[in-house]
Amino acid sequence: MPVFHEKEQHTLVQVESIEDWQSFFNICEGYITPRDFSLIHNYLKEVAKTIIVEKGYVDADYRDTYFNFFSRKFAQYPSKTIRVNFFTEKIAPQMLFKLDRYQEAYVGFIVLRPNRVFTIGRTILDPEKLPFVSGHICVSQYPVHILGAELIATGFPYMSQDSDVTVCAHAACWMIFRYFSQRYKRYAEKWPYEVSQLTSDVSKGRLVPSKGLTAHQVTEMFSNFGFSPEIYIRDQRRDLFDQLLYMYVESGLPVVVALSGHAHAITIIGHLSDYNIVEPETPATSDAYLSGFIANDDNFLPYHAIRKNDPAPADGYWSRFKTEEIDTFIVPLYEKIHLSAEHIVELSKAILTEDTLGLNAQSSLLRYEDIVTRTFLTSSKSFKRMRRANSVPFGIANVYCEMPMPKFIWVCEISTPELFKDGEIAGEILFDATANPHDRMPFLSIHYPDFLLLNDRDFLTDDPKRFNFGALDTDKIIPYPCYVNNLCEV
Repeated sequence: MPVFHEKEQHTLVQVESIEDWQSFFNICEGYITPRDFSLIHNYLKEVAKTIIVEKGYVDADYRDTYFNFFSRKFAQYPSKTIRVNFFTEKIAPQMLFKLDRYQEAYVGFIVLRPNRVFTIGRTILDPEKLPFVSGHICVSQYPVHILGAELIATGFPYMSQDSDVTVCAHAACWMIFRYFSQRYKRYAEKWPYEVSQLTSDVSKGRLVPSKGLTAHQVTEMFSNFGFSPEIYIRDQRRDLFDQLLYMYVESGLPVVVALSGHAHAITIIGHLSDYNIVEPETPATSDAYLSGFIANDDNFLPYHAIRKNDPAPADGYWSRFKTEEIDTFIVPLYEKIHLSAEHIVELSKAILTEDTLGLNAQSSLLRYEDIVTRTFLTSSKSFKRMRRANSVPFGIANVYCEMPMPKFIWVCEISTPELFKDGEIAGEILFDATANPHDRMPFLSIHYPDFLLLNDRDFLTDDPKRFNFGALDTDKIIPYPCYVNNLCEV
């Protein structure tokens, strides 16, 4: 039998059997549907050893939909929710007021909304604590206060649709907005009803209750939130679509994707790659190692893996969808990022194969025909911080730290299959993300194993003074670590 610490608002439950889980369901009766209980039980039954139930929890996201929608219904809906906290260790009742000692065991929380249909609300679960989840995933940290103790929930925000104010696309947008508002101060929090009002397009009918959103409505919502979004459609970019999606995800940018064949939208928040597969035919890009994408699908709990190929592996948390069924995606870009992923694909290839500055022209240690490239967007501050911490040959990290850079840069890392498998590279090209795609000199620097060139972006002409370059004195490739700060490896 479970151990209860019965209070008016807080209940501690130790879960060891299905009977214990049934007791948890009974405690939350009215706030959780049998369907949602089944989802939570199947997801966490091998993980959670203790559940702490907080009744009467004031959840800002549910309050937003309650006051703007549910309070206007004929049937009465409670204005408060239940928050459920999960731990990987057994917690004795006498330790209920010392929960800050259990940070390492804290999986995260799920808010249960009393809206009668889809009851799983704001959720943060730590993918590191879930043995069936793996991959490279966007995560952030969220403070949680329980009975005076502060804990940190780490993960990517999730909630299910409520099928009234929010449908799948609203939930997907909310997840991205909440991630950015938590991680970056420039973005304000948006509650679910506010999200539904970020579009003025009523071509599909009234905004609430919603019949669903189009990709262009999602793009408008991104713009009104403060992004400068790009939209990509598979039929228009069949040769690059999957590569571009991978590049943005590798950049730590979660995206909303549409699966029109299923009339569904989900959030892609990471990727699953196998770097030990048979070496790809070179030259190659790093998406050649892609096994699938990690998604938050509001019909399931977080971190669903969408496979690239058949069959789906026996282990893991795999979706019924495949990557080829994604036909549209919308990416939230910062307003001063003017170079999009497709521009960088063309520009990096043009530089690497150029007669004067190309790899074969300037390096005697590495051939273009033998490389693997990995391209992503990151902040110059983060890039400089990580490179300063690495052992980059010839003091190049110090050179990068001194270089004037815009807030965001594109990075094209240069590696080989052997090095890339070990998480190492032989050089990189840095691009000014604010440049025009037709600019003849959009790069900041070019580094090959035995060559370095710096480009002063302030010059308006091809004056040789704009360049600072020279050979690097080495007769072998000196590898150094890939940049890894955009995503958390699980």
